Parts: sequence; C-alpha cells; structure tokens
Amino acid sequence: MKFYKAFLIPTLLACLSLSSCYHQFPSGSGAGGGGGGNNNGNAFVNVFVTSTPSSTFSFPSLNWQIDNISIIDSKGNSISLGSTAGVVFNDFARVQTDSTYLGHAILAATNYTSLKVSLGGGLPGYFYNNTNATLLGCAVGTVCLIPITVSGFGSASAIIPITYTPTENTNTGIRINFDLSKAVTNAGGMTFDFTQNGAITLTPLPVASSQSAGIDFVDNFTGSVFANDATTVTISSLVSEKRTFTMAANAVFDDPFGICPPPASFSCIALNQNLSIDGFIKAADGSFVATEVEFLDPAPATNELEGVIIKPVTNSTFQIVLSNGMTPTGQGELVSTPVNVTLSGLETYAVDPKGLVGVSTTPVGFLSAADLVLGQTVMLKGGTINSSNGNLTNPTRVLLRYSSVAATIQSIGNPAITLSGVDPFFANLLNNTGQVQTFPNTAYDGVTAFGGLTTNTKISVRALYLNPTSGAPQALLAAKIRTH
Repeated sequence: MKFYKAFLIPTLLACLSLSSCYHQFPSGSGAGGGGGGNNNGNAFVNVFVTSTPSSTFSFPSLNWQIDNISIIDSKGNSISLGSTAGVVFNDFARVQTDSTYLGHAILAATNYTSLKVSLGGGLPGYFYNNTNATLLGCAVGTVCLIPITVSGFGSASAIIPITYTPTENTNTGIRINFDLSKAVTNAGGMTFDFTQNGAITLTPLPVASSQSAGIDFVDNFTGSVFANDATTVTISSLVSEKRTFTMAANAVFDDPFGICPPPASFSCIALNQNLSIDGFIKAADGSFVATEVEFLDPAPATNELEGVIIKPVTNSTFQIVLSNGMTPTGQGELVSTPVNVTLSGLETYAVDPKGLVGVSTTPVGFLSAADLVLGQTVMLKGGTINSSNGNLTNPTRVLLRYSSVAATIQSIGNPAITLSGVDPFFANLLNNTGQVQTFPNTAYDGVTAFGGLTTNTKISVRALYLNPTSGAPQALLAAKIRTH
C-alpha cells in the first residue's frame, strides 16, 4: 500500500512515487530553465502558496489540493500559474511557515486584475475543538475529521480581484496567500468561503526576510535520495515529486546522528539515503539550491513515517496524522490519514536540531514517551506497519521534528520571545509560559532579523516543540519565524 491519497487518479499516483514524473508546468512556462536574459519583454514569475492561520479554528492538518490557479489580465486573457495535482500535497497548516512552490510562468508585462482559484474536493482535513461544547460531532478538547458536509470544504472556485503588473525582462516571483482568518467562519458551525474580502491575496516577491539569496525559501524538504552527481542531489518523498538541488558554495552539512565520517560533507550523500534540506529558489530559472543538508539515516534508507500527534499517549499508544514519509519497502498508510502508533518501550528518543546552535539531540523535554504531547511533529523509524488497519507497532526511534505554531508576540526578550494567543491545539503550551527560543541561525520571513519583530504581531513559528511540563527553559526552539 502506498502513501497516496485515495482521491488522486492513477496517473497522478505515479507522479508522487519515488520514481515520479516531473511537474507539468503551465502553458507558456519552462520546466526548470528558461529564465535570465531579457525574457523578450516578458517576466519570468515563480509562484508560491502560503497561508495565514485561522483566528477561529485550530487545524492540525488541512491538506487541500489546488486544481489550478490562473491569472487574468485587464483584457480578459487567462494564464495558468500551476496546481498541486500530482506535484505536492499542500497542507495549509504547514504553509503558514513554509511556502509551497507551484512552478513558474512567463507573463507579459501588463496589468493583471484577477485570479481564478480552483480547489479540489474529497480531501481529509482535521480540526481541534477548542470550544465548550460538541462541535460538528467532535467532543471538546479532541481532534476530529472535518465533515464533508461543512459548507465550502471541497471543490470550490473563486474569482479574486488583484492589482499586479510585473516588470518586463525581470525574473521575479509572487506569493498567493490563503488567509484562513478571513475565509473560515463559525457560520453553521464551520464554513469555508474564499470569496471573502482578503481571503486570497497576491504579494510580489521578494518580501523582507533573512534570506540572502534567491526569491523564496525552501524549508525542511525531507525525502530519500533518488539520484546524485558531483554537485547535485535529487530527492523525493511521499508528499512531493522529485526535486533536484544544486549545492551552494557555502552549504552546511549537519550530521547529528554520526552517520558520516567527520567532518560531514557532500561526499557522504548516497542513493536511498534519507535527508532533510533547507535552501532557496533561484529567481532566474526556478531551480533549487541547498544551503543546509542534514543526514537523517544512513543508506539504504529505512521506513520513516512523519506526522502530527493528534491523540496523546495512553497505554503506550498514540495517534498521528500522517504528513510525510519515506518507505523503501512500499508499505504504509495514506498521507493525511490517522496512524495508531504502539510503543514497545525499547525505542530511542531524539531531537532533530537541524543546525540550531547549541541544541542537543537529547534535550530536556524529549527524553521518553512521557514527553510526547499533542501538537508535536514526530518521525517514526522502522517498526511494523499494518496497512489494513492503520497501525504502526514498535518503531525503533521517535524523532522530534518541526511543528508550525501560530501565536501573537506578547513581549520580546533576547533571545527569547513570550507568546499570547497561542493556537489552542497546542493545549499543553497554553497551560504554561509560551516562550520561543531563537538562535543565531533562526530564519525570518516578513522581517529581516530578530530586531524587526514587534509586540502584538501575529506570527507563525516553525519550531521543535518540547514538552512544556518537562522543565525545559523554553518549549519552542525556533528554526523560522514568519510574520502575518
């Protein structure tokens, strides 16, 4: 059983396997190259998707296929900007911190007045009931599937007025942002309506950020090595097609688990090895550049399932919503479905520091099953997968990875930030002091550096989420902060 969503047609399923096909770029665009030069009077535009979290509901996982986004000029001409179908699973919970790359388009340097956005149906999504009563059949303080009867949750389309004029002979980019605080209301219990004012917006790139190169970030791209040569590596996972990264001249190689002969370097990369990569997208041609490579497992890769904890540990069992994974044996569950995890008590616990200065792989806050709490993102190594009932038993390692947490800045110290208005899904964090520890290599999006942060600003933090009741000085260790 493969890690694909049931709604995808068979031809798209093939595109998401480790031997997947490449992005079918929109008409008028090129598949990778084609940027640079004078563009014949046109603009080479890279297209990204982001989201703003809801202020009413908590969504631990909200995968929603984008069937197509088109941009329409003042004369009514329509140009496709791409889709996620067969390319990547777009989780609106994750893209509040990490952009999804759709591809690129060649646009005439003219006035564009609207976007047409088409969303696919039949996608599983989850919400956390933080109210005082049963909501949509969901008990208080629990995570449940969003019912298919929820208005607007499914196939939908919207025409969005915009004002955008790219400059001729430029290589640039845009972000298309889905603002769940505008689109989702509590009408009828829950309603999605992306025609609301401000629910979908277009922002030209670049925006203020700590990114020193490229048009936008590549964050925490995790997968198995499909191919490599002297300067590039191609990896794919169960939620994305293959991506080829060229190594930056100053690329950093992290080896927190001692997989490589020291010092870790590009030469340690091997086929069928699990890696996690950070980097950027080049404006000129939409190519991917790696600035940081982390070795997660030696080759050959073992099964790794990643997901968000939606039911805490009871009798050595907890539940995740599957968000990613690498499965050389081809076994597994459907992405975006729940997986029941049963622990043997012999598994090891570790944290994925991803180069955060001074963060140990075994810090206070993630030392045993007692430190597993609602909202953590964990990667589970090995074990036995039962594809008929969605169970994973006896994983050999539980690795803490990065959660996306929405909140408002209450006060700013240095280097810690205190939060208010934390997403209620992170219930254990709400009951304690919500503090974020920043680091010299924490990335910033919306401001250029730590000093640009201000109080009362809404942010999303991609962070290691330690058990807040463990005695850890700060529960959130920030790899990235994006302002909204």
